[in-house]
Amino acid sequence: MRLLVPVGLVLVVVLVALSGGPVLAQLTTPTDWKWRQNEPAPLASGMKMGPGEWAFVQMPPGWHVTTGPAVLLYPAANGDVAGNYSLESEIFLFPGESAQEYGVFLGGHQIDGTAAPEYSAFVLRRDGQAAVLRRGPGQSALAATWQRHEAIVAGKPGDEPVKNVIRVDVEPQLATLWVNGSKVLTVPRGDIRTEGRIGFSIGKDMNLHITSLNVTRKLAPVPVKASEKK
Repeated sequence: MRLLVPVGLVLVVVLVALSGGPVLAQLTTPTDWKWRQNEPAPLASGMKMGPGEWAFVQMPPGWHVTTGPAVLLYPAANGDVAGNYSLESEIFLFPGESAQEYGVFLGGHQIDGTAAPEYSAFVLRRDGQAAVLRRGPGQSALAATWQRHEAIVAGKPGDEPVKNVIRVDVEPQLATLWVNGSKVLTVPRGDIRTEGRIGFSIGKDMNLHITSLNVTRKLAPVPVKASEKK
């Protein structure tokens, strides 16, 4: 069962927490998650960030992440995900200058340790574009090039965050990115890694609140809703 939380309530909780004071001091880094950074950077204590630090804290509903270097975040006890499945996340993007990507990764191999990781990332950017990235040892390629889509809510100036719901459907022949209920990108499953660890792929200098990361394993084909046929 999925708990539906009103958007307004999410924003009130996040903005109150980020305003400082006792609430800010109580925020802690989740102990059941791991991360891998592109470059080493110290983790802040809660959200009290010093020079060069980054932050990852539990902030119900979900987590708040403010990056320095780009990072992969993933559940420590999740294990590998294989077969046909859907991966979905609701993400709030806060205003900022960074044009880096944010979204989910799947098919993660060698995420722990020092070997070069392998994974596929379905990501958005502040300018309202989406892409599918394929990473591996000595390899960084676009499985689907950056392209704009009207369903993606682009970042706004000022202090108002924007929400995008990202879903990736992994099916026998294809992997499809949906954003806010609309089909945005499709790639052949054979072109990317789909079996392995899952988590979040977040670029440099990003500020996000993420309310969920849900995996649904599919034992049979799921009918496509009429509203999703495009």
